[in-house]
Amino acid sequence: MDFKTGGFVTNLRIAMATDVGQVRTRNEDAVASDTSGGWALVADGMGGHRGGDVASAIVARVAGECLTGPPAETLDGEQIERRVRDVIRKANRAIFDQSNDNLKLYGMGSTAVLAQAWGKLVTIGHVGDSRAYRLRGGRLERLTVDHSLLQELLDGGMISAAEARRAPGRGVLTRSLGVDPDVDVDVVTVEFAAGDSLLLCSDGLTEMLEDDAILAEIEAADGDLPRATARLIDAANGGGGRDNVSVVLMAY
Repeated sequence: MDFKTGGFVTNLRIAMATDVGQVRTRNEDAVASDTSGGWALVADGMGGHRGGDVASAIVARVAGECLTGPPAETLDGEQIERRVRDVIRKANRAIFDQSNDNLKLYGMGSTAVLAQAWGKLVTIGHVGDSRAYRLRGGRLERLTVDHSLLQELLDGGMISAAEARRAPGRGVLTRSLGVDPDVDVDVVTVEFAAGDSLLLCSDGLTEMLEDDAILAEIEAADGDLPRATARLIDAANGGGGRDNVSVVLMAY
C-alpha cells in the first residue's frame, strides 16, 4: 500500500446505530466514533450475565482514550497501523484484567473492528467476526476475514457458502478479546476516497442479511448515512433480529 496518499481528514461523515434486536433482552454491542479524529468502532460483547456489555464498553472506552492523542495526519502509515493494532491490544488487556479481577465478569470477551481514516486511506484493525466493508461503484467489498470456526471450515473447503448459512455453531470464534493477555490483531490499509462508504457492523447484521441486501439498503438511503443505518437496523430486525445489531457508516 502506498501510504503517501494519506494526510489530513476533512469532510468526514459518520453515522452509527445499535439495537437490542428482537430476541435478546440485553444489548452487548457498543459503537463509538469521532469525526474530527477520523475513527469509528464496533464491538460485540460476549458473556451475557457475565459482562458482555461491560467488555464491549471497555473497547469503546479504550479507543476513545487512545485516539484522542496526535491526529492521524501527523503520523505515517506504519505508525497508524501500529496505533490501530495497539488500541485493540490495549482493550484486550483491559478486558482480560477486569475479567480476572472480578469473578462476576470472568469469561467475558468482545470482538472489535476499528477504522481510522486518514486522507484517501483507511486503516482497519479487527479481532473476531465483526466486519468492515467498503462500498465503491455499486459494489460491496468485504475487507475483513472472520476469526471463526465457520470461516476456517469455509477456507478449508469443508463446507460451501450455501451450507455455511445453515451451519450450526456459526458464532464460535477462534479469536476474541479478553481470552488471553495478548491477542493477534489483523490490520489492513485500503483506499478510501470521495464516493466510497465504509461499513462496520456486528454479526447481528450479517447473520440476518446477505451482502446484496445490505448493499440495497445502503443505496436506498441515497447518501443519507443516518437513514442508511436506520434502514439496516430495521432490515435486520425484520429478518428476525436474532442478535444485537450495530452498524457504523463512514463517508466523505
